[in-house]
Amino acid sequence: MMLTPTTSQKNSTGSSPQPPSRMESADYYDDVILQLSPRYRVITCRDVSQWIIQKKEASHAGPWRGVSYHTCRDSLMRACGSLNLLSAASEDQLLDALPASFREYITERPRS
Repeated sequence: MMLTPTTSQKNSTGSSPQPPSRMESADYYDDVILQLSPRYRVITCRDVSQWIIQKKEASHAGPWRGVSYHTCRDSLMRACGSLNLLSAASEDQLLDALPASFREYITERPRS
C-alpha cells in the first residue's frame, strides 16, 4: 500500500511525467492519498468533504469510479475490509496514516 503518492508520474509509454489532474476519474488525480492495490485507491474528493474509495475500470484506459464515500476512518476501514483490500499490516498503516475523521484530516494536512 502506498501512503504518499508521487505527483510526477509517467504516462503509459513511460516517457514524460503527467501533470496532476483535478478530475477524480483521472489516473493522475492530484489528491490520491492511498493506493490500496493496482485497481483500488482512496482519494480526497475535489470538494474536500470526504474520502472516496475508487476502483479502476477493467479496461487499461478506463476511468476510476467511486465505490464508497466516507467521512470517518472507521467507516473507510470497514469498506476496505469488506472489499478484502486490507491485510493486518496495511490496516495498521491506515490507522497510523489517517485521523479518526475527515474533518481532522483536512485540518492536519499540509496546505499546498
